[in-house]
Amino acid sequence: MKLNTRYLFILLVPVLFVFCSEQEDEFGKHGPVVIEFGTGCGWCAGEERITVSSVKAEYYRNIPCGEEEGTTLKTQAMTSEEWEEIISSFDHDQFLTLDYNECNVCVDGCDEFIIITQNGSSHEIRYSPSEEIEGMDNLRQLLAHTMEKVKASR
Repeated sequence: MKLNTRYLFILLVPVLFVFCSEQEDEFGKHGPVVIEFGTGCGWCAGEERITVSSVKAEYYRNIPCGEEEGTTLKTQAMTSEEWEEIISSFDHDQFLTLDYNECNVCVDGCDEFIIITQNGSSHEIRYSPSEEIEGMDNLRQLLAHTMEKVKASR
């Protein structure tokens, strides 16, 4: 009987491993997700962005010239509730179908952007800051709020 139990255990361990390691089909369950949001402007206005993941939010601002020249970097932990609110605020499949590629920065204007990266694959949209992007309003608001919160932190 001891021998049969041993063989049963040897057979069941690989089966359990396979079932436990399967990934769900939902967005965010395939691997690490990173979302970048911000603005890039021409001339001396520079760039301001927030990069968020399930564990942290990183604020980056770079002004290449002028009175406010310099770089600012700040990091703040993300709670699981904050991350879940961001991830559930939009439809990732719809985001992948969006095709916005403005270049206001090419003529010294400003572009707002959202870049979502998952498993080394990313999709970016770049648009005029005043432009409405279908289905992305909640995401934009949450990311802008997160950026302001991290920016104001010490």
